[in-house]
Amino acid sequence: MLFKILRTHNDFSCTADGGPAFFVGRRVPYEGHIGLYNIFGGSPLQKLNYAATDFRAEFAFWADFIEPTALCEGRNFLTLNTYDRACFTFGFAQFAAHVADGDFVQYFRRLLALPSAQAYFPELDLVDGRISKTDVPKPYALEDSVTTAKLMAFLNPSLDEVEDAEVIAAARFIHWTAHEPAAQAIQVSVMIDAFKTFVARADKRVGLQGRSAAICCVIADILHQGRGGKMTWQLVEDALHSAHPLDSLLDIGAHKYAERCKTLGKAISQRPEFSQRHWDKASASFV
Repeated sequence: MLFKILRTHNDFSCTADGGPAFFVGRRVPYEGHIGLYNIFGGSPLQKLNYAATDFRAEFAFWADFIEPTALCEGRNFLTLNTYDRACFTFGFAQFAAHVADGDFVQYFRRLLALPSAQAYFPELDLVDGRISKTDVPKPYALEDSVTTAKLMAFLNPSLDEVEDAEVIAAARFIHWTAHEPAAQAIQVSVMIDAFKTFVARADKRVGLQGRSAAICCVIADILHQGRGGKMTWQLVEDALHSAHPLDSLLDIGAHKYAERCKTLGKAISQRPEFSQRHWDKASASFV
């Protein structure tokens, strides 16, 4: 598939195989870096938003469980930013490319297993389960259990300016996701797997048996964003032993992420099932 870059001032769009132009992102500065961003007021980005109702048949309550965090992250399956230390972040849950074996890597691996992968990333394939450059005499992995440096460089060569390779990589993800439901479903599946891991980890660390889905959702969101810092587990444990655990959990990181914590709390309060369902360790589910 051939992508052509179109630029109007600081806005980048692309066409795919001569088709209609679609918005990719706006060139923006961020803490001394330059990159792309596409979720902002008045953005022409296609509205392709996550909704739990679309995935409930396959994932049951877990589709609902991730929705408050999806709202905090912008909700759009096509969300992109390439201006921070992650180098490339994509999807309604903002999977970040800088974490070895992390959510973005898991997501991209599953994408590359789709039959349509060669149309979008013909130079890549999975070799021994790793994302690899295969259009060269000696194929090599772009990621391993320690680093994703080569993968980040492939997707976004530098944080100094917006490069063509960065725009094309972003366009490939956006077009693929917009046109193939299976690519959207992979985002959901990876996000749910991550949240299942977060809840299981928290249960092992601080004990969640009988705790409401509301409380577990906030803990999972804290771990997803990493806003508790090095004191995460102590803060979570203190909150669970407080008079008002849910409110105390929502206060973690609120000094820096006030709007996110407010959005999360509101989303949970609007979903009565979150207070009605409780974590059951034996079945690893909410009952």
